[in-house]
Amino acid sequence: MDSTVSHKTKKMEVLPLLFSFKGRIGRIQFTKWWLPLTSITLPLYYLNDQLAGMVAILLLLPLFALTTKRYHDFNSFGWLGIFQLLPIIGWLIVIVGCCFTVGDFKDNKYGESLYK
Repeated sequence: MDSTVSHKTKKMEVLPLLFSFKGRIGRIQFTKWWLPLTSITLPLYYLNDQLAGMVAILLLLPLFALTTKRYHDFNSFGWLGIFQLLPIIGWLIVIVGCCFTVGDFKDNKYGESLYK
């Protein structure tokens, strides 16, 4: 296998991506899924508070799965995804930490490098 870094990253299937806490994902794949999922409930609050609350509860598992895998990419604990439950400051922590932080270029205990 070639040891040079490629700009193509491996992509995960949708169901394991959204419902499994194992593995790693890159920042582009994280951003592509996390931002739309978190913004789904905002317009719903203007239409129906109860519906928005139910949708937000249904989205907790996929959002935690995404952040866990993203934190795994830079060899950190997935439990740090709990910050996204904090309004505004928690979202900023997740956005800066997960959308702008480069992952680990080496294999780690959570899986092999995405950048091979």
